[in-house]
Amino acid sequence: MASAWDGRVSLDADVLILGGGCAGLSLGVRLAARAMPQGRALILEQRESYTDDRTWCFWRGAAHPFQHLITRSWHMMRVQSRPAQVVVDCGMMPYQLLPAGAFYDCAKSRIAAARGTELMCGVTIRGAPVRIAGGWKLETAAGSVTARQIIDTRPPDVVNSTDALLWQSFLGHEIECTSGVFDPSTVELMDFDASSDGGIAFTYLLPLSPTRALVEYTVFAQYPRSAASLDNAQRSALAAACRGFPYVILRQECGVLPMGLTGESTPGASGYQRVGLMSGAGRASTGYAFQRIQRWAESAAASLHRRAFDVGHSPDPWHRRAMDRLFLQVLRSHPGRAPDLFLSMFRDTNASRVIRFLSDRGTAIDCAAIIASLPVGLFMRQLVRTGSAGVPVMRAST
Repeated sequence: MASAWDGRVSLDADVLILGGGCAGLSLGVRLAARAMPQGRALILEQRESYTDDRTWCFWRGAAHPFQHLITRSWHMMRVQSRPAQVVVDCGMMPYQLLPAGAFYDCAKSRIAAARGTELMCGVTIRGAPVRIAGGWKLETAAGSVTARQIIDTRPPDVVNSTDALLWQSFLGHEIECTSGVFDPSTVELMDFDASSDGGIAFTYLLPLSPTRALVEYTVFAQYPRSAASLDNAQRSALAAACRGFPYVILRQECGVLPMGLTGESTPGASGYQRVGLMSGAGRASTGYAFQRIQRWAESAAASLHRRAFDVGHSPDPWHRRAMDRLFLQVLRSHPGRAPDLFLSMFRDTNASRVIRFLSDRGTAIDCAAIIASLPVGLFMRQLVRTGSAGVPVMRAST
């Protein structure tokens, strides 16, 4: 299946994308739309088939190829730490839900319909890529594959707890309740759990109808948490959300996201680039990644069309990186202060400013307004304690 991308070397692919998750498929869709000049883009995915295994949520922003797949939008959201609560009108930038199952189906269909771009599922990769004349060679269970350039969207083989300031671990279930207990108009963005020990825990609830919802128990902590370790807390969250009424679990989703990578991003070898959540795909202070991945995919596809190698994630502006890092350091040192900090941010700052900031569209004035809503003394003490690059030790403190 070799295809010559230049007059000298015959390779299987011009671009080889390892991993057919959100990043790999998003890039594949862009390449399919552009039609790779004189070459072939090949996506290798270990899964035999795709399932509806997650949801992506975000505030409405720039157009992207999957916006027609959005199934729900909300104009109201709530942050609460009982008895205090803040209800925010986000109608100017509604909070939206895009199910993974629809995304996978759409991406696969568009890639299959294009010439020069192919998705291969059920491919087990064996070992790391090695350099060959004119490109790279990769061993798989089905044989070797060669390519001029490799974009690796897979997570690293080894991830250490010190790789991020905090880790966002979550376990969620989509459920059908026997009673109409959910308010379909309002997202429960953060309902803090005061009983959490050491970490920052809250319930995240997306009401899909009066009887159906996605309920997720989420923890920000120094170490990643397994789904099994969150199970008891999630069961309690489900019972509380359903007010004691019986419910049926329709599906489950879980995951762990890095918040504030501690290592510097380093460029890969020429023609080999790592991307994805452990390479800067997600927003440090939130974990939101879908819209950032769409912007990256558009930029990377344009670079590949020019036969350029600059396909890594662009770093956030320095002021955003500094704000995110300091905020995460405060949360790490003072997890007990988290509910008040988030309540203050949403209560004392215009909703549009907070949403723009969380969606990577914040202006300097937006950033200043958010800073003004937070306790300056706490953040100044954190700066003195850690300096510009220090990583404090987690401690339960109020």
